[in-house]
Amino acid sequence: MTHDIKKSGQELLTDALNELIANPAAKINMNTVAKQAGVNHSLFRKGSYSQIRTEVLKAQKVRDTELENKSKDEKISMLQVKLKAAENKLQQLSEQSQMPLPKTVKEIEGAMMARLVEMYRFNDLLKTQLAEKHGEKIDEETGEIIEINFGKRS
Repeated sequence: MTHDIKKSGQELLTDALNELIANPAAKINMNTVAKQAGVNHSLFRKGSYSQIRTEVLKAQKVRDTELENKSKDEKISMLQVKLKAAENKLQQLSEQSQMPLPKTVKEIEGAMMARLVEMYRFNDLLKTQLAEKHGEKIDEETGEIIEINFGKRS
């Protein structure tokens, strides 16, 4: 035969407080301690429970500080992630602003190609005029002018 030994109200409250302290996510106050112990929270008003009431208040202050620090740490982590994302976006925008727009690049390339073609045509025209007027000798492979006779043609 086993005999169930009933614990006193103080023992129940102390055990409940220790269980709540062991759980880092649990909120600690007189109501939660009393609920965990299975007793009425009005026991804390009695003078004989003043010691456990003081312990609960101390534990409550410690837990509130822990939760506040935890929330601040989470907020700091979240802000660090946002800061990193903003820095990456800023760097990306900075790189984009240094590069000309694709439309601008195509316009510049088109204008340069037109100018290059114009220069080749002008070069060919000058070669032809030199050949007609002065009788130049041109290397057929390289297109290089070898000799120009500036004297009168015979």
